[in-house]
Amino acid sequence: MVHGSAHSDDGHEDGHNDHSDHENAHTEAHAGHAHLSVDPHIWLDPKNAKALVPHIEQTLAEADPANAARYRTNAEALMAKLDLLTSDVAAELGAVKGRGFVVFHDAYQYFEVRFGLQSSGAITLSPEILPGAERVAEIRERIRTSGVVCVFAEPQFEPKLVSTVLEGSEATSGVLDPLGTSLDQGPDLYFDLIRDMARSFRSCLDTVS
Repeated sequence: MVHGSAHSDDGHEDGHNDHSDHENAHTEAHAGHAHLSVDPHIWLDPKNAKALVPHIEQTLAEADPANAARYRTNAEALMAKLDLLTSDVAAELGAVKGRGFVVFHDAYQYFEVRFGLQSSGAITLSPEILPGAERVAEIRERIRTSGVVCVFAEPQFEPKLVSTVLEGSEATSGVLDPLGTSLDQGPDLYFDLIRDMARSFRSCLDTVS
């Protein structure tokens, strides 16, 4: 899926304006380094999840027409629940907008734009490629000069890199888990994942008055 193309505020694939806003905000938030043209982490914006619901409902109804009404009822309830999730997370993160942070890898564009956060960069653009000394030095300088208050690690990848880029700075560290590897499986896993990420952002960024 092309970066930003799944954004929609009404559950349908008519998110052209969202795409434009996303691209503009993403350019500002991540100025200074190149990005992949495709971002696969579409689930990190609840509005993207909402946009998928009608298509899932339709597919289920076509496969099982006898229960089409039930699928429709469940879809409506799920979309309302996703709207509530979006508003709750927006309220939680409102107090930390504008506070600088660095992520481990460039995976959070959808979440950042949806909730008004602005990353100061990523340690690596791809977790499969370890950054070289020049990249590490660049990120350390950015932390020092850009008011970065938090550097986020991820549980799946090498934590030493975070310690390295933090050396000599007053920034703290946190952990973001975009896959929810530490969360219990179940019907609320997606909601738990988004709320867990919001708590991680809030707790690490809310370190200054």
